[in-house]
Parts: sequence; structure tokens; C-alpha cells
Amino acid sequence: MRRFAIPVLVLAVFMGCKKGSVKNVSADDSQMNAAIANARGSVNSFIAALQAPNPNRMDFGIKMAFTQGQHTEHMWLDDVTYDGKRFHGILKNQPEKVRNVRYGQRVFVAPSQISDWMYVENGKLVGGYTIRVLRDAMSPRERAEFDKSVSFRFD
Repeated sequence: MRRFAIPVLVLAVFMGCKKGSVKNVSADDSQMNAAIANARGSVNSFIAALQAPNPNRMDFGIKMAFTQGQHTEHMWLDDVTYDGKRFHGILKNQPEKVRNVRYGQRVFVAPSQISDWMYVENGKLVGGYTIRVLRDAMSPRERAEFDKSVSFRFD
């Protein structure tokens, strides 16, 4: 069974940290795959929000998979823009296994290739489908600690 790494809740990305903890998730994990499908299926709402400036919206990010050999890591990009065909962003995770990208590198990705998207509106997380799956798998104590560490709330 192939596994891929997801820098866990890599919300550290949006809190100024270079490296989040890594969670290995099976490539056939049904909840994670459903979250990725939800993100891809709703990416147009992310694009619309990104292109309609609103002072109540912030911390736009997209997650994408990076593969090298047998290793795949899903990592976040911030400083996201969209040119009508591709997203542009800055890699905000330190790769653990793949070496063909580096922290801080500018990356381009088609909307069909993202694995998640997120932004914060009025203090609430919008999107963040893979984040929610990982958060739901936490113990109550871990979830409480995580919730204290982020600058937004979940619905």
C-alpha cells in the first residue's frame, strides 16, 4: 500500500513557521480522498473569493501534491494568485521526503491538481477539507490544543 505524507494541519504555514509536523496517510484513505475531491469540486468558489477582494477574507492557501520517486507530500502554498489558468504560490512547508522542491519556492498548479484550499473569513475557516479530516482524527486533548494554536475557528 502506497502512503503519502501530509504536513499535518500545516497551519503553521499561516502562523509563520517553516515546518509543520508530518502525518502519514494511506493513499487509499477514503476520508482524505473525499476531502481532496471536495476541494477540487469546489475550487471555483475559492477562485471567486480570491478574485473578489474583501477585508474580512485572509490567509488564502492551496495545498498540492509533490512527488519524487515513491514519495508524495501534500504541502501548502501561500501568497496565492490566479492567472485564469493556474495558481501561483510560495511553498510554505519544508519537504520531508521529496527533494525536487524547496521551502519558499514559487510554484504553479492547475486548479484540477490541488489537494485542498482554504481561507479565513470573519475569523472562520472556509475550505480546509483535509485540515478538517486530520482535526477530526485527533483526540479531544489534541484537538483543543490545535484549536488554541490557530487564529480561526471551525464551524
